[in-house]
Amino acid sequence: MSSTDPYTVLGVSPGADEATVRAAYLAAVKAHPPDRDPAAFERVRDAYEALGDGRRRARHALFDVDPFAPLAELARGRPAPRPYVGPGPWRALLAPGRAT
Repeated sequence: MSSTDPYTVLGVSPGADEATVRAAYLAAVKAHPPDRDPAAFERVRDAYEALGDGRRRARHALFDVDPFAPLAELARGRPAPRPYVGPGPWRALLAPGRAT
């Protein structure tokens, strides 16, 4: 477990709900207890802190580096253009159950 991406650390998709994220967190804590593997436990804990709360997950989605951006665009300091997909995914992320 060497990745720092919270979705990869917990093994969930970006569209996972809070219950799924919590279940994945509990399973990861059982697999990497703090007394046996403290470094992996810290990564699991940090990933859950980023994804466990809807507001923190939105902050992570908005302000972290896009891993799918071309490297040339990152080197120039300009973000890669992203297609507009509408407000539905953001509403679902910020207020689960109320997306249109």
